[in-house]
Amino acid sequence: MELLNFMYSNTLTTNTAPALLDVLMAADKFEVTCCMWYCSRQLRNLPMTLESALLYLELPSSVLMAEAVQPLTDAAEQFLAARYKDLTKFQEEIMKLPLAGVEAILSSDDLQVASEDAVYDFVLKWTRTQCPQIEGRQEIIGSQLGRCIRFPFMSCRKLRKVLACNDFDHEFASKLVLEALFYKAEAPHRQRNQAAEESAFRGACLQVSTCQGG
Repeated sequence: MELLNFMYSNTLTTNTAPALLDVLMAADKFEVTCCMWYCSRQLRNLPMTLESALLYLELPSSVLMAEAVQPLTDAAEQFLAARYKDLTKFQEEIMKLPLAGVEAILSSDDLQVASEDAVYDFVLKWTRTQCPQIEGRQEIIGSQLGRCIRFPFMSCRKLRKVLACNDFDHEFASKLVLEALFYKAEAPHRQRNQAAEESAFRGACLQVSTCQGG
């Protein structure tokens, strides 16, 4: 009924999150895009809470893929990333969150950790707690949480453990570790080249300045 009212009046009488979500999903089902944008905007104007953020991130995949919903899910991810940016401090709380929430937190560039090794350890701890079957852990790490780990910034000691870890698909782990090692091997070379280029640029600028002064 609310969706029908919107199609005639371009507004809704409801303003609570559960009701707006119901209309949003109905609008997605019947492809009423303008109503989806309206609901998304109204939901973003409501106070964000842990419960609502997780609810938005766990909407059906068809709804999550809609362009109108992206600003809403972005806001939910930013809320979680800001709330739990200290992984060590909030580790026990994050352990209780569902996959969508954990992924939003770990993928944040503002995540505060002692080292990337800590992110790897947390991913293993969370997946082992949530997924008793090794196949399930491999699927989650391979398709989602593995992308949250910056493997090139892990220690070589921990990278060796990745290769021996059954929670990772062997082919997937080998690819990640190889890419990380290549990055580590090339990083000093790239840094030296960049320093040389900057030095040459400064020298060229100095020569131009001298010539102009002369």
